[in-house]
Amino acid sequence: MTVSFFPVVFYPAGSSPYGIATADFNGDGKMDLAIPTISNGDVAVLLGNGDGTFQAAVFYPVGTNPTAVAADDFNGDGKMDLAVADSNGGDVAVLLGNGNGTFQTAMGFAAGSNPLGIVAADFNGNGKMDLAVTDLGTDNVGVLLGNGDGTFQAAAFFPVGSFPYGIASADFNGDGKIDLAVADSGSGDVAVLLGNGDSTFQAAVFYPVGDTPLEIAVADFNGNGRLDLAITNSDSKNVAVLLGNGDGTFQGAMFFPVGSSLEGIVAADFNGDGKIDLAVADGDSNNIAVLQGNGDGTFQAAQFFPVGSYAAQMVPADFNGDGKMDLAVTDTFADDVAVLINNTATPQPMRGILLFC
Repeated sequence: MTVSFFPVVFYPAGSSPYGIATADFNGDGKMDLAIPTISNGDVAVLLGNGDGTFQAAVFYPVGTNPTAVAADDFNGDGKMDLAVADSNGGDVAVLLGNGNGTFQTAMGFAAGSNPLGIVAADFNGNGKMDLAVTDLGTDNVGVLLGNGDGTFQAAAFFPVGSFPYGIASADFNGDGKIDLAVADSGSGDVAVLLGNGDSTFQAAVFYPVGDTPLEIAVADFNGNGRLDLAITNSDSKNVAVLLGNGDGTFQGAMFFPVGSSLEGIVAADFNGDGKIDLAVADGDSNNIAVLQGNGDGTFQAAQFFPVGSYAAQMVPADFNGDGKMDLAVTDTFADDVAVLINNTATPQPMRGILLFC
């Protein structure tokens, strides 16, 4: 069934919005947005109304040139917090949530020379959330262990490839320990670092993926219970899909053409057929592209939906509570976030056929 969206709606989000995360920041059961704004040096928080619309952005200072954000509960109080990669400041800014949609003053934790991408996960299995950050300037990933009170220990660094950009975390080999995948934009590969379960990682294994890989999505694209990878290649204008073998290794990349300068990528079932699809931010064409999954690890030709000027990053969520996956996309040059509410027809169950002889 073909994916469709209502006409896009735009919300001001500060100067040069780039990264984006979604969570329920005020505990009302409605999904909200957090967006770092590169030029302003802050993070914009837009509270959701539950009907697919959002309140005006409230801004919280975080540093210099913030690029990416992760939302999680870093101090164990049941309230959602934020961690923002501050690329020019060389740190991660952590803003503890008050539980009502507001946040406390940012605390900074050193994270390398040029932290760019960020994920939150429990890397040492102690029940406290940690952070992993790509350091574009030193070709490393920095891991900051959480103390469970919203503060973090000094970063430990693990080498990856050239100019690491996007990052994802998951258990790729089924051993119950969190692993990492990093898009190396300079060397044209994805680095996979299997976790030892104690916050350390094995040496990176590299898989070629294309020209200037930027961002990563993780999901089971062929329904075999093993996690796969999808990576945007900005300069080769395609998405590379690597099927997982379930032991932490991956098959050779398959390529699916998309558009022009590709950035963000997310995986979700947008048409309700039980198969995972991909949505890709096609920056230079000011579109997002949806590639419907066939359920075997391959994808159909891209459908394009217009958003604003330079679509950069996106998140999927059900913003209006109708059970369908919607999208929010940062438009970096338009200074807004574009919200696309899903209006794909709901698949109907097969009806029995009566035959009369």
